[in-house]
Amino acid sequence: MVWGQETSLDNDFGIAAAFPIKSFALTSGYGPRTHPVTGERSKFHYGIDLRAFYEPVYAVLDGEILDVGFGPVIGKFVRIQSGNFILTYGHLSLVLVIPEQQISAGEAIAISGESGRTTGPHLHFGVKYSGRTINPLRFLSELNNNLKH
Repeated sequence: MVWGQETSLDNDFGIAAAFPIKSFALTSGYGPRTHPVTGERSKFHYGIDLRAFYEPVYAVLDGEILDVGFGPVIGKFVRIQSGNFILTYGHLSLVLVIPEQQISAGEAIAISGESGRTTGPHLHFGVKYSGRTINPLRFLSELNNNLKH
């Protein structure tokens, strides 16, 4: 699946939203998979991986930077709180924001990369709603569909 070059989602309701990268292709979906680095079978993937080669990463929704850090698996990451949503962006090469910073949808928050445990440069994007992980691809699709109507 490949989306086009626009980062902004259509907006008729005053809700600001954007895609996490300008142009991307899904390289690994949400759900059980064989881990590409460790080979573990049925390892649950709590996000999606998007092809991204050291390019700007954008805030999907308005919000506040909840956390910026590094983990051995996710690498450099940014977490954004937007209402009941927590959006996680991982495997970054450069972070452009700091905790508690207010950000707007479409604002550059990082540069994608290959930090942490990866097979190459990409963006890991995860979504939690009210503390539960949800499929980020479905989230982006529903967000786009709701903003168009």
